[in-house]
Amino acid sequence: MGTAVYVPILKGKEGEFAALEVLSNDVRNQIRPFIEIPGVAYDYSNDRPSKSLDDHISSVANRLGRCWKNAPIYVDFSWIEADERLQDGGDPIEGMLEQCLQLSVPAIPVVTRTTSATGLSAVGRYSRSTGNGCCVRLLLEDFEEEVELETEIARMFRAMSGAQIELADLVLDFEDIGNDSSRAVLLARSVLSMIPLKDQWRCVVLSAASFPEDLSEVDASTISLLPRREWHLWKTLQRRPNVLPRRDLVFGDYAIAHPIPRELDPRTMRMSANIRYTAPDDWLIVKGRNVRQYGFEQYFDLCRLLTQRQEYSGRQFSWGDNFIFECAAGTAGPGNATTWRKVGTNHHITMVVRSLAEV
Repeated sequence: MGTAVYVPILKGKEGEFAALEVLSNDVRNQIRPFIEIPGVAYDYSNDRPSKSLDDHISSVANRLGRCWKNAPIYVDFSWIEADERLQDGGDPIEGMLEQCLQLSVPAIPVVTRTTSATGLSAVGRYSRSTGNGCCVRLLLEDFEEEVELETEIARMFRAMSGAQIELADLVLDFEDIGNDSSRAVLLARSVLSMIPLKDQWRCVVLSAASFPEDLSEVDASTISLLPRREWHLWKTLQRRPNVLPRRDLVFGDYAIAHPIPRELDPRTMRMSANIRYTAPDDWLIVKGRNVRQYGFEQYFDLCRLLTQRQEYSGRQFSWGDNFIFECAAGTAGPGNATTWRKVGTNHHITMVVRSLAEV
């Protein structure tokens, strides 16, 4: 299981899955996606969950099988409640991993300090039987003084009886690092100096995010630049490789999304047409107006504006870039919100892989 150069943390939703499906092979071979399985979507019209947990797990596993067969992929269960059970009383983590096996998806299950005892036990059995290993995800709060981190790691591995740290990856997830870049660098250096058992992990991933929770602060009918602060943080850390805990540290981010998803009632949601386009150091936000009032046809004009910008990488760069080119020409599109998550995520992943080759 070779080491990837990039770990994009993605919500397990259709736009993100579709973006992975259309990556070029050279980019695909250099990444290891980290999929956060969302909770069951809510049906606001009927005031109940839209499907059973069993059906939800099956649909996610099938989608993984279609977009990422025969290559390792992290599968994170943080959004599933610890006490949730399948209809037969089984643990949803175990159920998901069994389905991934049947569908030839070499999942690497992700655990945290809050993963249930039954979940940890299921991950241990799976890790032992498949040799795929597992992944431990630590957040900033796990490095607070009152947490005995090495003791906690030991507890988790005991519960995952048979899982070996040499076959385990560590993800240090800073989540949203905010606007203070200097503080983020100090924090990162501090956390990197405290990694438990730093030389024993199969690989160590440093992930962070800075994309805003929503684009309400960006004016309608404008083109704006937002700094990619997690990328700036990574480049700053790389300038002093001698102080990094390991030379093979892997870059991770949240692509074109905020770490904490907002579940909104689609009946009342007011979405503006927008393209989230990753440039080498910033995000270019090409924003239109409310789609309910002005329609998705706005995307034809937004794409024309984008293709005239120096930040546009050209139609050959990625599937997403070609779609933008064709939408600007009026031969594709205009698509919907899911389409544009697919376009932006596909371009972003390609941009990060290309950029990492130059750092």
